[in-house]
Amino acid sequence: MQDAPVRTRDDLDRLRLVYEEIHSRLWRAVLAWSGSRDVADEAVADAFAQAARRGAELRDPAAWIWRATFRIAAGELARRRRSPQTPLDGVVDLAAPDTLPPGEAVDLLRALQQLSDQQRQAIVLVDAAGLTAPEAAAVLQTTPATIRVQLMRARRRLRTLLADDLTEETTHE
Repeated sequence: MQDAPVRTRDDLDRLRLVYEEIHSRLWRAVLAWSGSRDVADEAVADAFAQAARRGAELRDPAAWIWRATFRIAAGELARRRRSPQTPLDGVVDLAAPDTLPPGEAVDLLRALQQLSDQQRQAIVLVDAAGLTAPEAAAVLQTTPATIRVQLMRARRRLRTLLADDLTEETTHE
């Protein structure tokens, strides 16, 4: 059995500063990526709790927390897909337009759900969370070039999807 890392006041203060800096952006990014408030809440909280347990062993807590949060969220979404009995409370039901308020945000969420996971992660981290391509690459453990390619593909696909939504709206009016 390994000894738990020693957490000092400095470690907790450092983590508090990271929390204040990234929590809101991270939560919004996971919400946009997953479409679930519950998943975003749980994944972000769990990642910060794990970071607190690790203490000083984390060289870059912010990058580690971003990566961990998306891994936790992906695991939870996979678990929910395997278990049809899991309630979907907090999940934005993008397939039920009658239950959603009209607007561009809903159209964007629907369009994001049609991207590949890699494209959605890249665009959410860069365009929604405000990370640079190298920062997003560190979070996703890939290269900045891969992020830029995924961004280009995602943006192109979103332009097409959102233009199609606008065309549909004008033809139905």
